[in-house]
Amino acid sequence: MFFTPLVYASGYLVLLFLAVCMACGLYYMAELAEEYSRLTKKILKYSIISVIAIHALLLVLDGFPIFTTLFGIALHAVYYQFLKDFPFVKFGDPLFIGACVGLLVNHYLWIVFFREEYEYRVPQIMAFFVPCVWLVPFGFFVSVSLGDTVLPSASHSGGLGISDEGGGGKGSALKGGLAWFRAKRDSY
Repeated sequence: MFFTPLVYASGYLVLLFLAVCMACGLYYMAELAEEYSRLTKKILKYSIISVIAIHALLLVLDGFPIFTTLFGIALHAVYYQFLKDFPFVKFGDPLFIGACVGLLVNHYLWIVFFREEYEYRVPQIMAFFVPCVWLVPFGFFVSVSLGDTVLPSASHSGGLGISDEGGGGKGSALKGGLAWFRAKRDSY
């Protein structure tokens, strides 16, 4: 009678610890990306090229579906366009909105493919999703805070398109988002 609630409580505690560990890892990766923005841009560039090559090899050698694979290649070509303005992100840009929608569609297409193919197990599917679907968008997500501190001027527009009023301090996407909400709240 006591064992079942203990298992559930322990399971939720483990999930909480995992969430905290992932948050710490994300924060550390964002700090590294902020410190080495040129290296981050190179890593993203070579990651995009590698993922496109992997998609092409899977299409030719393993017979992956043509439409889904070509969609993934095209989406990574769109991601490559973001490197021109790196580390700045324009959230209202149609290219950015299209890439977000494309990410969701790409994710859906691959889920449909792997759901219909019963020969692949969960570890194999995850081994595909991590580098080929999630790696590049995750890299751009982690580097969103870069625009806040890359340029030395005090009044530049940060990665979120919000001016850094404090000037000179370390910024992040969270701080920029909070500043945006404060500005919206104060305007009403």
